[in-house]
Amino acid sequence: MIKHRMSQDFHSQPTLYFDYLLNQLKNRYAQNVSDWAQCRASDESRFLACSTSWISEIEEINCELVYRDENNQPMSPSKRFNLSQIYYTTRMDTLEQRLLQAGVRLAAVINKIAQSTDEDKKSDKPCLGTILLMIVLFIQSILILALLYYSFLRRKPTTITELPVITDKKEYHVKA
Repeated sequence: MIKHRMSQDFHSQPTLYFDYLLNQLKNRYAQNVSDWAQCRASDESRFLACSTSWISEIEEINCELVYRDENNQPMSPSKRFNLSQIYYTTRMDTLEQRLLQAGVRLAAVINKIAQSTDEDKKSDKPCLGTILLMIVLFIQSILILALLYYSFLRRKPTTITELPVITDKKEYHVKA
């Protein structure tokens, strides 16, 4: 749909489409930007952002709009359907809004990660998680070295003293 939109309305020039979307963000959706970047307090986490509320939101949009044909009938993989001009026209606005929301939300998550990284750097002592990870890696390294050393010491030299030779269902022993 985006490719169709760019070729139909922006002469297949991504920069024109980008400028259009940026203009939409600055004007039409300017009042929504801060809401799009926020999480409910119950959904806030350090790196998962607002995943729970965003998943619920897209699930609702998919069920009500995306997975319905132009006659508002549920689409089915077993039923043949066509994404017609009517479908395109009635869904494109939502698609572009979701595209802008995704950009705002991705920027918010990246900013949040950068902010938490900056806060971690401000602390003179490493956090407990880092210390535990270092201890686990150190112990794991010691165990691997010990196992390698033990298996090397336990290895017997491979000398062949007697090989069985079988011919015509008779067994003969050959001394090496």
